[in-house]
This record gives sequence, C-alpha cells and structure tokens, in this order.
Amino acid sequence: MNINKNIPFSIKRLFWDVNKEKLNTNLHKKNIIERILNYGVLADWKWLSSVYNKKEILETINSKDKFNRKNIRQGASHLASILFK
Repeated sequence: MNINKNIPFSIKRLFWDVNKEKLNTNLHKKNIIERILNYGVLADWKWLSSVYNKKEILETINSKDKFNRKNIRQGASHLASILFK
C-alpha cells in the first residue's frame, strides 16, 4: 500500500470535475492513473511512475469497467504499455 502522497498542482489541473483537495493517491489510485495517462503530459507521467509501481499502472491499463470497456485511450494505453513494461 502506498503512503498518500501530495499531489502537485500540475496534476490537480487534470481533475477539473472533482474536489481536488479530497484526492487521495491510495483511495483514488485507478482514477488518478487513468486521468494522467489520458490527459497528462510527460512530466505528469514521470510523477505517476514515482508514486505508483509498474504493476499498479499496468493493472489499471488492462482493467475494464463494469461495461467491459477500457477507460484509457488506445494510443495512451499502447505507449504506457511500452514505457511501463
């Protein structure tokens, strides 16, 4: 289990639809990983890899929602699969 890390403003900007002050790297791991992979820039991906291990990131990339859909864009999923292998 990760220790809850402070989320920098550069990452919080990706969460325009939620209360940014309540984001928790432990409780919201899947949402944080998905949002960064879909909308983040390289610096955000670097922060992501400093907070979560490769296994956690790859599990999120390969997971599907209750409708059997992946929530990560195909291009981002492909690139992340290569970088976090």
